[in-house]
Amino acid sequence: MQLRPNFTVEELSCPCCGECKMDNEFMDRLQDLREACGFGFKVTSGYRCEKHNEAVSKKSKGQHSMGLAVDISLTNRYYRRILFEADIKYFRDIAIGKNFIHLGRGMNIRGLGVYA
Repeated sequence: MQLRPNFTVEELSCPCCGECKMDNEFMDRLQDLREACGFGFKVTSGYRCEKHNEAVSKKSKGQHSMGLAVDISLTNRYYRRILFEADIKYFRDIAIGKNFIHLGRGMNIRGLGVYA
C-alpha cells in the first residue's frame, strides 16, 4: 500500500508490531525531498512503537515514535551529497552516521523557535 508515490506503508512500519503512524506533513516533506533529489533511497527505519523505540533508542519518546523521523541508507557518496544539500531545505534534524542518514522534523526547544 502506498503512503506517498515513492514510499510504502510496509517500508515505514514498525518492525515490531507493523503499525505505521507517520505524520502527514512529515511524509509530504519526505516525498518533496525524494522528488527534489531525482533518485530513490531506502528507508531503514520509520515509525517505531514505544516497545521497539525503547529497544533501539536512548530517547524514551523520540521523533521516530511520533512518526516525525526516518533513517535512510544511501551508500553512493555522490547521492549522499546531493541528498544532504537538498534535505536541509526540508528537515531541521539531520544526522549522518556511518551506515545511515537520519532525517527528522526537529523539536522546538522551550518555545524559542530553536530546533535541535
